[in-house]
Amino acid sequence: MTEIKRSIKIEAPVSKVFEYASDYLNWPEFFEGVSNFKSITETTRGNGTQFTYIAKMLGIKVTVGTELHDFRENEGWIGKSFKGMEHKTQWIFEKSNGNTEFTYILSYKFPMGRFLDKKFMQPTWIKVIENSLQKLKRLMEEKLKV
Repeated sequence: MTEIKRSIKIEAPVSKVFEYASDYLNWPEFFEGVSNFKSITETTRGNGTQFTYIAKMLGIKVTVGTELHDFRENEGWIGKSFKGMEHKTQWIFEKSNGNTEFTYILSYKFPMGRFLDKKFMQPTWIKVIENSLQKLKRLMEEKLKV
């Protein structure tokens, strides 16, 4: 499996960042290439929550299904795929001098081989993740100014 890990410091309290980011319906506002979220379970937050969404990567749209595990308030969770490309995400929120250190880890299995993964998928994912973290940072810091 390929793993990509990126972190960013957000000048906002963990509780505010976590409250916003833990609602997957907010993800299209900051996470590049995702849309059309639909709940599969009655639970929409916390362990066992399942949802599907459309992810667009390299111009191709695919339906992805994710289930949340190890959900800890103001600390993070793990998302595991049950539909679409096999992957796992980890969202980690840590307090840092009244602000938030947010780390996003993506682990995935690319079915078309290591060469194509390194040449196309990894650079694309890195760009998507870095842009998405920057957008989350801007959104959260702007919300505090209002």
